[in-house]
Amino acid sequence: MSNKWVVDSNCFIHLGSMAPDTFLNDISDILKKMQTSIFVTPGVHKEIKNVRFRRWNKQPNLLEKIQTVLKTISVDESQIIGLAKLIGEKAAPQDVDLSLMVLASQLVREGNSVTLVTDDFKMTTTGNKANLGFETCPPSTFLQRLADLGSSKQKKRLKNLSRRIRAAEMQYAISRAGQYNIQEKLTWMVDSLLETRILPDPIEETDSNSSNKLISALQRIIRGEKVKKTYINKLGTLPEVCSKVSKIDEYITEISSNEIADDIQGEYNRATNLLSEIMEAIGLGLSPLNEESAEIAHRAIAGYIYRMESSLGMMAKLLGNLPQARNHFSRALYSATLIDDNNAEMRAMYQLGLLALSDENWSRAASLFETADRQAQNTNENRLIYIVSSAISRHLHGESEIAKNHISSAKLIVEKDKLKAANLLLTLGNSLLAIDRPILAIEIFDEAMECAIESTQDELIDKLAEVLFLANSSINDEEITKFPGVRKLLDNLNEVHEDSKIKFESKITEIEEKAEELSKPLNETWKEWQPSDKLISDESPLVILSVHEDVDGQKLIISHHLELGNIGLWLPKGDFNAFTGNLIDIKDSRVKVAKPPEILHEKYNIRGLVAVEKPEALSFITKTDELNI
Repeated sequence: MSNKWVVDSNCFIHLGSMAPDTFLNDISDILKKMQTSIFVTPGVHKEIKNVRFRRWNKQPNLLEKIQTVLKTISVDESQIIGLAKLIGEKAAPQDVDLSLMVLASQLVREGNSVTLVTDDFKMTTTGNKANLGFETCPPSTFLQRLADLGSSKQKKRLKNLSRRIRAAEMQYAISRAGQYNIQEKLTWMVDSLLETRILPDPIEETDSNSSNKLISALQRIIRGEKVKKTYINKLGTLPEVCSKVSKIDEYITEISSNEIADDIQGEYNRATNLLSEIMEAIGLGLSPLNEESAEIAHRAIAGYIYRMESSLGMMAKLLGNLPQARNHFSRALYSATLIDDNNAEMRAMYQLGLLALSDENWSRAASLFETADRQAQNTNENRLIYIVSSAISRHLHGESEIAKNHISSAKLIVEKDKLKAANLLLTLGNSLLAIDRPILAIEIFDEAMECAIESTQDELIDKLAEVLFLANSSINDEEITKFPGVRKLLDNLNEVHEDSKIKFESKITEIEEKAEELSKPLNETWKEWQPSDKLISDESPLVILSVHEDVDGQKLIISHHLELGNIGLWLPKGDFNAFTGNLIDIKDSRVKVAKPPEILHEKYNIRGLVAVEKPEALSFITKTDELNI
């Protein structure tokens, strides 16, 4: 169980008045050693935005300086209202304090040991009344506890700061003696300082430990490893019942090793049938067994189910069925919780966040991305993708201050390694393209391009130029005015040096000029049948941007060609499974290219219309490298 500190505004106000200029380094080292951070809600930012470190040179803004040790988590308004009603409206603390109490309680439910740092005794009494599960302590005790974990010099400095703040706390409490009975508060302050945690005696073997060992043994048997005979005897028929689940990894390995699939709908059906068969067989095998055996089995196979549901979610997304994709990723997330795999939970929540972003449910997207970000911090994974996604979602939900705070945290990550940042932002941009958010993708690719130029990575720069061109080609007139303010927000993600800025602007101008040139109708068309490889090659594939169906069942595919720009392709009515992101392949057939009607050119920005001599020669290919997650 990890320890979390949720800190209120008054603590920061005390620190602003009294903390020496060594404070940030001291607390950063100790929190890093504890593998934790200071948790706050957005309301705290508003209350301390003008607080400064009074004892520091030039008195810098406190909030700007401590960003590196803060984790800002939003709390739904409905939860704050619910807690206020539970406590009683008249007795309830202020809204910001309530948000901190909700956050602390939420962290407790996630399995953490939580201390709410506040000198407001009402938050202690009302928290106990509502049985929210966290402890409280005043800021002075918080610093005392941190001091106990520091080096000798850190301990001396933080204890001295703790004493000064404790004196201020006592003085304030005593000054209010005529307004309420302060005895309880003083007792709480002293008790919190004297309190020590009593750790439970180690237990050689508990039911939980025994169960975990059986789960581990069953997993090893499924993987084909040898285990002790005593475990085999205890597991009984479970190895035989669960053995079929190994087919899942065999299937995922097979499909991902192929690199491409020309029938993703068929693969989705095949995977769905395989999972149904496996779950049915396991269900039949478990039905006669007791609850304890079933629980061991479910936890042992949860990793396999997570991987299959994630792969099905990716397939459904590639097929354009986003509601079904969400169902699969939700089930993947549930399975991940059974194996206590933070990375698996993080990946599932990220995919669910993207789907919420596609659905324009900004609040849910932000919540999912922020939770994924917290999981990334718990496992020391790079947070950049999750925190930038959180910032965009909060901005679109109208919570600009939280969005700016996220970007400030992301900027610190970018500055540490700009090459890594460029690659991560390229991944995020491609994810946004996959959910048909090209405007957002362009803004992310712009930031990635800045980082790539500063890293002098020509190959990466060229790759980013290609995806920027593709994203620009995917935009229609309706989308141009969408998502106001995102560019201004993301401009704060990376600080570009002047020489790199000139190169970046030159590259962007080059891309825009190419996009402008390739928006005009083709000067020359192919009136005679030509070999298909004259149109499509490994260097210049046709990537589907969108698919449009008319009332007669005919489909107009809008595709992108690196050299020609956007090309339209009419498909006759029939069983053609073409989806956004697919690559078009034409084998053993010839093609013609004609100028498009003006109405199609204006609506879809296509330069030409392709006719295929033998439509049955068409196939639509999906890359399968993302299915193995």
